[in-house]
Amino acid sequence: MSGWWSFLIVLCALPGVAWSQEPPQPSAAEEPVALTADPAPEEPVAQTVVTASRSPERLDNTPVATEVITRAEIVASGARDAAELLAAHPGLEVASTFAGSNLRIQGLGSEYALVLVDGERVTGRVNGAIDLTRLSMEDVEQVEIVKGPSSVLYGSDAVAGVVNFITRQARKPLGADLRLSYGSLQWLDLDATAEAQREAWGLRVSGGVQRRDAYDLEPLDISTTGSSLSGFNVSARGDLKREGPLELSSTVSYERRVQRGVDLGATGAIFDRASRDDELTVRLSPAWRLSDSVTLRTDGHYTGFKRRYVNDQRQASALDTVEDTRDQLARLGSQLDARLGERHALVAGVELLGEHLVSGRLDDEKGERGRLSLYAQDSWTVLAQPNLALVPGVRLDVDSQFGPAVTPRLALRIDPLSALTLRASYGWGLRAPSFQELLLDFENPAVGYTVRGNPDLKPERSRSLSLSVEVRPASASLLWLNLFQHSLRDMISYNLEQTPEGMRFIYANLDRASVRGGEVGVRQKLPGGVLLDVGYTLIDGRDRETDEPLEGQARHRVTGQVTWRFRPWGLETWVRGALVGSRPFYPDTDGDGVANPYRAKSYVTLDARISRQLPAGLRLFVAGSNLLEAGNTTDLPIPPRLLQAGISAQF
Repeated sequence: MSGWWSFLIVLCALPGVAWSQEPPQPSAAEEPVALTADPAPEEPVAQTVVTASRSPERLDNTPVATEVITRAEIVASGARDAAELLAAHPGLEVASTFAGSNLRIQGLGSEYALVLVDGERVTGRVNGAIDLTRLSMEDVEQVEIVKGPSSVLYGSDAVAGVVNFITRQARKPLGADLRLSYGSLQWLDLDATAEAQREAWGLRVSGGVQRRDAYDLEPLDISTTGSSLSGFNVSARGDLKREGPLELSSTVSYERRVQRGVDLGATGAIFDRASRDDELTVRLSPAWRLSDSVTLRTDGHYTGFKRRYVNDQRQASALDTVEDTRDQLARLGSQLDARLGERHALVAGVELLGEHLVSGRLDDEKGERGRLSLYAQDSWTVLAQPNLALVPGVRLDVDSQFGPAVTPRLALRIDPLSALTLRASYGWGLRAPSFQELLLDFENPAVGYTVRGNPDLKPERSRSLSLSVEVRPASASLLWLNLFQHSLRDMISYNLEQTPEGMRFIYANLDRASVRGGEVGVRQKLPGGVLLDVGYTLIDGRDRETDEPLEGQARHRVTGQVTWRFRPWGLETWVRGALVGSRPFYPDTDGDGVANPYRAKSYVTLDARISRQLPAGLRLFVAGSNLLEAGNTTDLPIPPRLLQAGISAQF
């Protein structure tokens, strides 16, 4: 295994000079409508998407429901990172914890949601979650969201769905952008990009710096609720297109984030904590157009994530800890896209995935594993009028840890009327045990417990069903309804043992759960340049062993946004909010191994932004987040009210 993994790492790290990676390019017949420099976010724009099928297709033709957040909507939102952008999106929930902001989809936790950048996995999970604040929006062209089981194409972790961030490519012969903002907590953001495009090549480079102070929701104690942040990121992207069937694209990026805070231990000890995260990503992706209907795509991808976490006890050293974690992920993939006549669009591929983790918390301090995957999916147009499409697919994963696993899916789309679209899908999902769950060896002498991994863990399995309806009664109206159900088994949880040294927690396949619910929403364009978006989500998630609601999951959630644009003044403003119902929690507050359950109160968040376009490509903006001061240190550690002002320039 070690030699195979090393071989993958070397192959994916080969490119010394990186041309920019970008999503596969559609043919001329599939080109999306070009975005204008400052389009109205309420105007529908035909988009080419790749996430639902791993192959370019128009958004309005995809059989599998895909939601797209366009570049115009990203700019209008003013979002700095993925957490801010997705927080108010219907059907998604961004949960803030002490480890960062993580994503929930359709009532399932962050470990069941797969986060991608240009189709590649984002590494560096902390407590099973990807911190969305790591993903800057400056270089994102659009965001594609596929809810429901997607393991058939993407393998492990795509149980609840996939969120894919598609990066921007060079579009101007010569251009640049600059954005500067400053606000509460001395929050500073500075981003800059430059690009150049010619007939045969394009290159885009970008960079940014960020900083903010720590915040404290309980000023009476010495601890801080949220850490301070300082960091920077740089990236380069490009594509090479010459005469002939070959196209070459690649990307390279590097990011560093440093966070600092103060913790108050259970025994009264005070700890100064600090973490430094470094991430390097490299990708090389050639593609060959074998004929007008057949394309072969290959790619090699490498990501290295390194974290150093320091806990320094004040006026003592007995409880000091230093943890170094290095997570390296390499992938080699090859995919064939073929159109077979007028009715079949086939996607078939093979992947080799290698992962290597080094951490002081692991038994033997390291873990290695590999995975070979084969997948195929056919988009079959059964009838042209009315439009009826079937999408069968299947994937085989052979993992060095848990062996073979099969995840099939069948999707259906029918358009009985021009203003009505019906979709349904049923599929299996898979979540492989993490290295932490397999190999963890951790002791906490200050509290008196140990946590042990279990190398015999099986992967978690799911069976998921989803139904959706879209109704377009008029060009300015959209109504939608999604119904879903997930049934999970072999869920990984803790098995508690009492030993002479204290409590011992051991990971085991113990639980089963079911999550069902629905989402309903409306998008309505009103007179005067007003756009209204309202969504409601109902979720019933339960542990089938105890019949208790799932921890931290609200049963009811309402989101809404009102956007107003007044073109004569170049004025644009929006107000958005969310009402989240009560949530159950099951902490062990007295250390006896028995949960002490409680329900957190419902809360409301409210954000607003106003901007004005000025001559010479300048735009001024003022924004406020969490205006109603929601949040607490126990179960909602989100930043307090923040105000920001800034300027952006486009050349």
